[in-house]
Amino acid sequence: MARRIRKSRADIQRWTQLVSCLRLMNIAFTNVRIYPPNHPEVTSTLINLHKIVNPLVEELEDIGFGFMDELLYVEGAVSLEETAGNQMLVDRFTRCRVKYLTFAKGITKEDLIAFFQVLNAEAITPSKERPGELLEQKGVRTIHIVEAETAELGGKKFARKKTLLDWYEKAVATYRNTADQYRQGQPVDFKLLYRHIDDMTASIKSKGHEPYLLLPILGKGLDPHACHGVNVSILACALGQLYGLNTGQVNTLSICAFLHDLGRLIVPAAWTERKRPSTPDERGMAAQHTVWGSLFLLCKNELPPQMGVLADRHHSAFYAVPAAGGYVPDLFHKIISAADYYDLASIGDKYYWRKHRQDRVLHKMLNQRGRRFDPAILKLLVNCVGFYPAGSLVLLKDGRKGIVVRSNAAHAARPKVYLYEADTAAAAPAEAAADPLADTLPPPASAGIPGSAEQEEPPPPILDLAELNEAGTAFRNSILRVLPPSAADAQKILDRRKSFLLSHTLK
Repeated sequence: MARRIRKSRADIQRWTQLVSCLRLMNIAFTNVRIYPPNHPEVTSTLINLHKIVNPLVEELEDIGFGFMDELLYVEGAVSLEETAGNQMLVDRFTRCRVKYLTFAKGITKEDLIAFFQVLNAEAITPSKERPGELLEQKGVRTIHIVEAETAELGGKKFARKKTLLDWYEKAVATYRNTADQYRQGQPVDFKLLYRHIDDMTASIKSKGHEPYLLLPILGKGLDPHACHGVNVSILACALGQLYGLNTGQVNTLSICAFLHDLGRLIVPAAWTERKRPSTPDERGMAAQHTVWGSLFLLCKNELPPQMGVLADRHHSAFYAVPAAGGYVPDLFHKIISAADYYDLASIGDKYYWRKHRQDRVLHKMLNQRGRRFDPAILKLLVNCVGFYPAGSLVLLKDGRKGIVVRSNAAHAARPKVYLYEADTAAAAPAEAAADPLADTLPPPASAGIPGSAEQEEPPPPILDLAELNEAGTAFRNSILRVLPPSAADAQKILDRRKSFLLSHTLK
């Protein structure tokens, strides 16, 4: 029998406040659409909404509202079921390019009226400028909007569903474009970069970071330097959320992590594929990437100077002995340094881009806690990735093979495992029984249309290693050992079932 989660009186009061806030937002959207801004119905609603929102943001720094499956919900308070019947609100936000928004500390009634006016105008006639940019033009700094891309809104009824892998590939392409602009001395447009970061931080905050940890395996073959920047940004965002940073801090941390290794554009990309050791001169050149990265970032006035310092110091050992020059690392430095070391998995400097098994790298980092890595950050890292990181090929005690697809924060040694061999064996009879002339015949009219008679592929077999036996005295199964990467191609295994494995519904 599941234990009932008890809520304190303060939690229940906050829950009630957030529910009231959501209902008042619905009323405000209607009133602003019908009445002029100075109408009593509009002003009274906004006054009541501000009375609820202002104390909440003073206490929590910010509160988030998410849009998931075309439904509005208040993060951590209101379930989707409580908003499903609000068709008017659903329709209004479906027509807007809003994916997530945050009310921050210091919000005023004037900020709220500007926000509702912008989104109502956007719902009627989409503007060439994004809602977030329109709010900035009006001087609103306390409401942050994350806009969805137009292609994500599903203009066509049967448009292909966007996946996290699409976001990952776009983020990698954005990084490459930014590096090319730096290399060619062109002006750098950081707007697209900020949109990718906003999209990631909003999704991780509202839905969780777990599917994002599979992206480095699925994205294998893309530009390694760009992938490294995106991977570190994902991990830093997850660690920042676990640490309890507010939305603005997590966004800044993620952007810093995204660009922390920009100095590697001075290193030829072909070096990442070399098998031979680097010469002393080549190692010296690669070591200068931190200095070049700081110079690249400090020359842009639109970026905070702290980003250049982080880029310069992200390889410095910092726990027992302060970094060179008397620099005392802050929380951002500690998180980015740990995420960078974990993703790059570079234990020795003899090879430029030598990859090691991430479970071994994690154990090496744990052995250096208190000397190079902050124990508190390492504890969060273990809770985030587990002792068997996503993508690890494992052999279970019963002889079955699988690949880790989800970590378990409650038990780092008991992740969720995709039994790919059993899945392949189950799919083989169906393929053998298929009509041999199927490839020569035209597809049926209903093919590819959701809701047609075509049978969907069943979900993959996922084994939760935290499950107990029937008596409740022991675990049903355990990992015997980790298999070497040569045992199977993890990218091909995950790619076949990526629509399931990258879903946030897989818990």
